[in-house]
Amino acid sequence: MLSEAENEVLTRIGPGTPMGALMRRYWHPIAGISQMRDAWTKRISILGEDLVLFRDRSGKLGLIGEFCPHRRASLTYGIPTADGIRCPYHGWAFDGAGRCLEQPNEPDGSAFKDKVWTAGYPVQAFAGLVWAYLGPLPAPLIPALDGLVAPRAIRMCGVTRINCNWLQIQENSVDPVHTEWLHGKLAEFIGEKKGVKTALARHHQKIAFDEFPYGIIKRRLMEGQSEDASDWTTGHPIVFPNILAVSSGDSTFMYYMFQFRVPVDDTHTDHYW
Repeated sequence: MLSEAENEVLTRIGPGTPMGALMRRYWHPIAGISQMRDAWTKRISILGEDLVLFRDRSGKLGLIGEFCPHRRASLTYGIPTADGIRCPYHGWAFDGAGRCLEQPNEPDGSAFKDKVWTAGYPVQAFAGLVWAYLGPLPAPLIPALDGLVAPRAIRMCGVTRINCNWLQIQENSVDPVHTEWLHGKLAEFIGEKKGVKTALARHHQKIAFDEFPYGIIKRRLMEGQSEDASDWTTGHPIVFPNILAVSSGDSTFMYYMFQFRVPVDDTHTDHYW
């Protein structure tokens, strides 16, 4: 059982916190590529920071602080340029690294722009998602998880914001038995109240947990399953620090599901699947 102090350390993810520093050393999904096809900007909140994802005139994506350092106007309403974005209030231009490139209406020869910058982070399009890295450079590679790079794949993605810290959601993935009750018995009861009888719950005959180099393998054997079931032989990897991976199938068809718990702030999480 975690102490209150330990829980605080693990769930506080803003700039300057120990867990915030750790989480910034990983790539996180922040949007679907499809969301940026017809949009120039998208407001992004991640790891306690307010940012804006933008597409410049060449199609390159950038991720910088949302608020212009001049008068705090939101760059969500910015004007794309050939190599960045321009603040809608006074026209200051920034590139994807957060450097100020131009300050219209400053005197000729002014070097003030060289003293102005905002936060800027690497972004990369991969497997249908836009990923961001907020940590120290050089950035690592985005992990090429099997389902993300599977050939001839049909990919679908969803996201929802949950009013909960990232750790509590991730911890839920290491708890197999809740599915028997929350997703089984409770769902049956809800159906019963509506006059619909269903049989969803199956009893857990065995559960097991194994450490592996990237996290924890969660295994379960449900009532009626044989011990060669993939839920028991392969299990569900919980990949450190914030990913759940599930797969099943054969050489003809393989199904993968990944869940990413992306911290928005200390009490909200964007849940991608």
